[in-house]
Formats: sequence, C-alpha cells, structure tokens
Amino acid sequence: MKNLTNQIIIKKTVRWLLLVVTVLYLISGFGITEFRTVEALTLGLLTKSLAFKIHDVLWIPFLVLLLSHISLSSFFKLYAKVR
Repeated sequence: MKNLTNQIIIKKTVRWLLLVVTVLYLISGFGITEFRTVEALTLGLLTKSLAFKIHDVLWIPFLVLLLSHISLSSFFKLYAKVR
C-alpha cells in the first residue's frame, strides 16, 4: 500500500513539474517572438534576452520530465511484475 502511495506521489510530482516547465517554456518562447507585448505585460521584467536565456535552459528539464512522464507508468508496471 505504501509503495502505491509513493508511486502516486511521484507521478503527480512529475506531472505538475512538467506543467510548470511547459508553461514557462511557452511564455519564454512567446517572450522571444512577441517581446514588446511580453515586456509590457510583465512591466519590463521579462526582456527578450532573459526570455531567450530561460528558453535555452528549459529544454533539458522539459525533455527529462517529458520522458519521465511517458515512461513512469510502464516502469512501475514492470517493477510490480518483477517484485
């Protein structure tokens, strides 16, 4: 039972982190292409150069979380069979 709870917590954590990273990735991409609009909406906080830096760094966590999200169910099923 405890093992199932841990699996649920891990899956939810990965899901929420993937959502946050995806939203940040989209906002930073929008900040690159529509920088004047985004700078005005963020009161100058997210400039084009900062959006580019954020967008450039986020692809690695996005990829890791996406692959984790896709493979976790299969991994937990395989783990349950082996155990």
